[in-house]
Amino acid sequence: MTPSFSSETEVDALDSLNMFQRVLLLTDGTVTDLISAFTGEAIRVAKLEQYIRVAPAPDMLQCGASSRLLRRKVLLRGRDRAYVYADSTFVFARLSEKIQHQLLTTDYPIGLMWKDERLESYREIVELRIESCAEVAVHFDLPESTLCGLRTYLVHRSGLPLGAITEKWPLCRFEADQFEGRPVRRIELPVST
Repeated sequence: MTPSFSSETEVDALDSLNMFQRVLLLTDGTVTDLISAFTGEAIRVAKLEQYIRVAPAPDMLQCGASSRLLRRKVLLRGRDRAYVYADSTFVFARLSEKIQHQLLTTDYPIGLMWKDERLESYREIVELRIESCAEVAVHFDLPESTLCGLRTYLVHRSGLPLGAITEKWPLCRFEADQFEGRPVRRIELPVST
């Protein structure tokens, strides 16, 4: 997808992003590992809200009139601060039983669940923006005028969307000078047997 921005302010904001901020905005991969590598912190999920309901799904999820949907709002957090707010809607029946169970009973990040399950999927970015994050600023202990990166993407598997995820993060959380001098966290790489 080619990013499109609706205002000159957004274009100026994109031009001013550092390399890591651009990676977060444009990646079609799991951000949990990226954030951990950048911050040197283990990243965990803090659930804000989660429920299942039978309701009409957004058109982009390609469901029938009514579907069982899992709605989930979470924060990706380090030791003492939140880095990302994520709001997602999943077609529950399209998720494996193992992931359904983990989503309902654990605080494990969904991207890492997919990675552990070796789920073959495709992520399609459908929206990119730079905007103030007034409605989620409270979760970051930042002013409502703080600029955030925002991306919405669909996760496809077997030709159908599993769900849609919108991630928002304050740009100021990912300025390089914040992390100078911090110890680098050792990353455990999987070993093939």
